[in-house]
Amino acid sequence: MEYKEEYIKGLLFEKMAGTISDGDDTIAEKAIADIPEIKAYWLKLKAKMEEPDAATFLSLLDEKAAWQKLSPKLEDQKTKPLFYRNLKYIAVAATLLIGMPLVWRFYADKGSSHGPSPSAIQTNQVYLKTSDGRAIELNTDRHINQDGLSGQAKENELTYQADQANDTDQATLYVPATKEYKIRLPDGTQVWLNSASTLKFPYNFNQQIREVYLTGEAYFEVAHEQKRKFVVHTAFADVQVHGTSFNVNAYDQRSFSTALVAGSVSAVKDRKVIDLKPGEQVNATPDGLTKQPFDAQELLSWRKGLYNFHNRSLGDIAQVLGRWFDVKVVFLQPDLAGQTFTGEINKSLPLEVVISNLELSSGIQATLKNGVLTFK
Repeated sequence: MEYKEEYIKGLLFEKMAGTISDGDDTIAEKAIADIPEIKAYWLKLKAKMEEPDAATFLSLLDEKAAWQKLSPKLEDQKTKPLFYRNLKYIAVAATLLIGMPLVWRFYADKGSSHGPSPSAIQTNQVYLKTSDGRAIELNTDRHINQDGLSGQAKENELTYQADQANDTDQATLYVPATKEYKIRLPDGTQVWLNSASTLKFPYNFNQQIREVYLTGEAYFEVAHEQKRKFVVHTAFADVQVHGTSFNVNAYDQRSFSTALVAGSVSAVKDRKVIDLKPGEQVNATPDGLTKQPFDAQELLSWRKGLYNFHNRSLGDIAQVLGRWFDVKVVFLQPDLAGQTFTGEINKSLPLEVVISNLELSSGIQATLKNGVLTFK
């Protein structure tokens, strides 16, 4: 997994606190499964929090006091992590695990006047989670001026500035199933996010590198900067670039791909670097990454609300249906998922029409009931 250790440990603490998103929880679970050190850390953290006196101890803790006591020691470190808030979680977790009598409470803004917590936000709405835990719905046109962020949110696009923010503050843009959204970052980079995707990014990019973290699928048009490269981190591999247009699909390890439209990018996995030219893509395989040409009309059709597929398995098609129409997909016969089809899905059509078209063109049978799409 390519995520930095402090980033993963921050997710583990959010997981323990119950504030983690579905996308981040997938990343955390994969890290626990794949990395022995992370698994050991998680088990130790769980054991500590499950002790009989833990609930009483945590209810009396003060996060600010803990951080004020720890921050002078952490400032002595030679390197600073990318995200300040994740470091705070790690520091607090570490002190709890070694028994240091610090004061802390879980990250959960109960009774706060800062606005609703992420759990209070409707799951079918696009929202932005700021560094201090505020959740801002972005489903309507509005001006934003919170937590050092100022900008304008339109129905399907967010443009912001962070003139008064630290370059260690971060935010996360959540795009739920059925939705798409565009964000313009302070350096001029534009990112289009597909349904069921999240993008985590710093308020301000630092002086050496521009880094973002993606779960899901996004199309990037990166502002060219000769001195600062742009890096997209995913759970499977990293994509490095100076300025270009490319697509990244990182919903899960099996489907990871990066496709270059213009410019030049490199995909990095386990210290192996694969350079791409326009018209080439990198795909995940059991052995790592492989390079091949791609059909831009097919691969980028999602930006037009279409899903063009050629000899794709019904299992892959079902994943798109689940994200685009917010349904759970079930196969009564597992071998159906492996059957391949060619066609097109229009996101603007009702799901019932899409299902009917699939049945007519493929001969399969499907039923939709209570948000569950069943193939049989």
